[in-house]
Amino acid sequence: MYFIGAGPGDEGLITAKGIRALEHADAVLYDRLVNPKLLLYARPTAEFIYVGKFPKHHTLRQELIQEEIIRYAKNNQTVVRLKGGDPGVFGRVGEETQALDKAGIAYDVVPGITAGIAAPLYAGVPVTHRDYGASFAIAAGHRKKESEDELDWQSLAGIETIAFYMGVNNLQQITDQLLAHGRSHDEPALIIEWGTTGRQRTVQASLATLALTAKEASISNPAITLVGRVNHVYESKSWWERKNGFGQSYIVAYDEHYNEGIQQELLETGANVLVYPHVASIAKPSPKHNWHKVTSICFEDAQAVRHWMAWLRECNEDIRQLRAELIVRTERAAKQLEQFGLSSIQNDTREAEISLSSQPGTEQLVTTTHTYHPISHDCLVKQFESGERQTIHFPTVESVSFFVDALRQGGIEWVADQIDAICLDHEVEQAVKPYFMMKEEEHECDLVRRSWQSGESRGQSVRAVYS
Repeated sequence: MYFIGAGPGDEGLITAKGIRALEHADAVLYDRLVNPKLLLYARPTAEFIYVGKFPKHHTLRQELIQEEIIRYAKNNQTVVRLKGGDPGVFGRVGEETQALDKAGIAYDVVPGITAGIAAPLYAGVPVTHRDYGASFAIAAGHRKKESEDELDWQSLAGIETIAFYMGVNNLQQITDQLLAHGRSHDEPALIIEWGTTGRQRTVQASLATLALTAKEASISNPAITLVGRVNHVYESKSWWERKNGFGQSYIVAYDEHYNEGIQQELLETGANVLVYPHVASIAKPSPKHNWHKVTSICFEDAQAVRHWMAWLRECNEDIRQLRAELIVRTERAAKQLEQFGLSSIQNDTREAEISLSSQPGTEQLVTTTHTYHPISHDCLVKQFESGERQTIHFPTVESVSFFVDALRQGGIEWVADQIDAICLDHEVEQAVKPYFMMKEEEHECDLVRRSWQSGESRGQSVRAVYS
């Protein structure tokens, strides 16, 4: 049983330990503010249980959530309770772990990055600063019940920097209390909406005018309100918001030779990136070789390397006993071997004793079947619902087939008003066009051939309609 902090929104902010637990999960109970792409780390055979809560509307009451956690854990399953931010910061992990203690169930807690620190940093403001503040506090911006005791405003007002969670609807009360307990009217304050994501918006105001400014800007939760002199370091655009891809949304169509480098390059620009569909490969080992006697192995592609390593693990082979020369035909295969700590020979024209490829025609160590991850479709719908303009990258003709087939299986129709499709070459462009047609009402999108490496357009843009 694991309680895992998913971080505040940016999918890269989950911990390595959290990812490892997700990869082995049989059941995942997750909250509303968890980035759904994190669920793709779990196996497609896992059970996914949504237990999110909207203000004044809970899918499951807290008591029922605790009962569900215990029920799954008692079935000898590996259960993950995935919570936004850090589970110990307004995540109610205390109540849930107490319930497990009473039931005699062991658990691990994996901390996460909390929004009260991460969102200000993504807005360009550290919560402590040598010149402006050496003390920091966090506080709930709303109370569990109207009858609950108030915050200790006198003590809280004495802290130099304060982060309020989910307090947009109570901003007037928050500012009134801080002012009544000695904070300055012109003290700088920030509200960061959807912090650490491509939807991040930051509003700056004085403490006295904060509530009105937020209302005029139509700020809503999830948001962090930061009060303190540290906000003097705020600039109109932070390092995050200045990234070239900030606010842009990309879908990379998957194919058998999917290159993770494309996704990584786009993520580093600050863009919101989804690989669709997310294909889970299930590998079953073929009969053994006597690897101790093999003198040379040639890998035709990077996927063959991954399959080979999976096969070795499945068969409990000790890679240290390997004596064969490893020959690669592609740079990606060489890099894949390097990631496993193995060196290789490139540009070698010799015939290897064993040649491995993910494609038919060469020896197959692993029989691989593919299935679409069930959460993949949810992620795509969420991507469209964000309201951001979507740019779909089609690297190969095969990627078009995967994409269209996954849409059909997921029962997903286009829901965006306008989409850009980027194709690697003319052949891919021709494969895309038939699926970008609709009979009754036509919409335009840019269909552009681009270089993946430089990102520059090559050839002329053509206009296309989509369905």
